[in-house]
Amino acid sequence: METTFKVPIRNLFCLLSYVNEMPDLVESFNEVDEDIITYDFLAKQFLQEVDKLNRRGLVKNYIARTEPTSRLGGRIIMNDSLPYILAKKPMVVCEKDEYSANILFNHMMKSTLKRMCVNRYIKDETRKRSFMYMELLPEVETIVLTREIFLKVYFGRHNVHYKRMIHIARLLHEMALLSHKQGNWSLFSAEVDETSLNHIFEKFLFNFYRIEQTEYHVSSEVMHWQLEGNSSILPSMRTDISLVRKDRKEKIIIDAKFYKNIFQQNFGKASFHSHNMYQMFTYLMHQPKDIARRGILIYPYNGEEVREKYRWDDQTSFEVVTLNLDHSWVDIYRQLMEVVNGGGLV
Repeated sequence: METTFKVPIRNLFCLLSYVNEMPDLVESFNEVDEDIITYDFLAKQFLQEVDKLNRRGLVKNYIARTEPTSRLGGRIIMNDSLPYILAKKPMVVCEKDEYSANILFNHMMKSTLKRMCVNRYIKDETRKRSFMYMELLPEVETIVLTREIFLKVYFGRHNVHYKRMIHIARLLHEMALLSHKQGNWSLFSAEVDETSLNHIFEKFLFNFYRIEQTEYHVSSEVMHWQLEGNSSILPSMRTDISLVRKDRKEKIIIDAKFYKNIFQQNFGKASFHSHNMYQMFTYLMHQPKDIARRGILIYPYNGEEVREKYRWDDQTSFEVVTLNLDHSWVDIYRQLMEVVNGGGLV
């Protein structure tokens, strides 16, 4: 049976909020009981944003519409008009600029509503409201939502009030891609796709520390091999997260590893993944000698709770820890802040 990571929706929502650089969404739900932050709850939040936008009035823009017409207007497209002219039909093809709500922002709104209408795991009341709002957008087309579509969005003064709606739509889309229903709908069971989940976990930790703490500069550091020879064929060395202390010579290097199992098995003996250990040790050995340096491998808890610390010398230490994503968000937040303060995870 395939192992799955069980992550409550409220925590998956928080992770993706940081991944997409939207921590304000997490803050806005701080007063909400964690137990009621379900997928249906988030869908209702989306509907609230749609309602606000409808009351305010949808953003419109000029879009080019090309169509055969018997009335001249706009720009005549001669190549497309020739068949009508040769057939002696009183028609030409014209391109006109039309002031319309049929633009990308509203495409994304209606497409999210359409997906909510057919999601059998959302409550009937929410689905019905989604259908009602979708019916209010007759001139707006639907599109296939992809991650690339969300990356195309640009907010300016005239559409910044769409930002929260688009962000929640993106989170709903991301969660639908990552998860499927299993048991209680308040719990998502993220399908094991170690490549995509590792990227999310890494980016979450990077943005979390960049946003939530002020004592360290946060970056992804490129290091150079301290070797003589043909460097063009050496592999690159880039840390997931490097935290450099602002007020003293201290650096923390964090590597995020979203694995099904924190241990590898060799002849019946369990041990940490050797390539992860070698990688982190190499990072530490390539640091200046006059700084205190800590290496931390963070894995998601999946049945094995680990908190191990190793020391090379007075300046160099190495930790392997697990983070339980099934804990309350308050606990996860506290534990991650303790990591950089030397407390580790519990």
